[in-house]
Amino acid sequence: MTQRQVVFALLALQLIGTILLVIGQAIRNINDIIVPLGIATTLIIIGVLWAYWRGWEQAGIVDIIIVTIAVGIGTPDMLVRPYQGLIVLAPMALAQILGGPRWILISMFGVLAILTVRAGPEAGYMTAYTGDLRTIAIFAFIVLSMALSRIIADTAIRSANANAQRAEEARARADSQAKTLEEQTQVLQEQNRRQQQLLDLVTQLETPAIVLAEGVLLAPVVGPIDDRRAEAFVGRLLEVASAQRAQLVVIDIAGASNVDERAASLLGRAVQALRLIGCRVAISGISADLARTLVASGVSFDGIPTVRTPREALEAYRSVE
Repeated sequence: MTQRQVVFALLALQLIGTILLVIGQAIRNINDIIVPLGIATTLIIIGVLWAYWRGWEQAGIVDIIIVTIAVGIGTPDMLVRPYQGLIVLAPMALAQILGGPRWILISMFGVLAILTVRAGPEAGYMTAYTGDLRTIAIFAFIVLSMALSRIIADTAIRSANANAQRAEEARARADSQAKTLEEQTQVLQEQNRRQQQLLDLVTQLETPAIVLAEGVLLAPVVGPIDDRRAEAFVGRLLEVASAQRAQLVVIDIAGASNVDERAASLLGRAVQALRLIGCRVAISGISADLARTLVASGVSFDGIPTVRTPREALEAYRSVE
């Protein structure tokens, strides 16, 4: 049950109990003060119940005050001075549910004050609850236990609410982080897709095959030659040479930046692959500086025709035809 449902149930029980008390006392002695007091209390409880139903949260505090006054005034005389009655604990029990530790103590002192006034000067303002040290000690122990139990309950509720709030905040942060990660993942996927498109485009652009004449292709090499570029270079050349039915492929290395022993080996593999599909191959673009570098490095293109320019390769091809 929720706190609001508990308060509704408690007020309803109070109303029913007060009505039964008034009816029972009226049957026994209609002139007793309890009858008009009970009727007034019933009407007030109805008003409090209606007010709480309308959303007035302070109705519970008003009910504590009303019950404290009603119990203090309505307690039979014999339970004021000669004997003790458990009825005096009713307001404190009510305050334990509707109010809090402070209202438990206020209710206790309120009942004791009313009973003290009712005891009067003839009894030295001593009641059955304050005249004996043992009784007042037990009474105080019960009331303070009520207050302590309410403090413990309030602490537990605050702790539970704080934990629930932290859990909700953690869930909200987790949801936010999950959403952020999802957005970042989508962004990364889109970036990867675009990067792959750029890589594919670069691969196509960095290994072009230009038709110089019918049956003759020019394949310029620009930049460094590594395993990845060499593989793409060979694949692209084989594809285009086969599609164009090329008879001669001129590999121009004038724009290459790292023609060393490893690069020469990679170019040799390209030449072998092209020869396997029936193409003749020539290498052009070897400048004087590059020739000295190749000789100093011990690199040679044995068995591969070399020309200074693609135009010389084209003229040599035409002269053979």
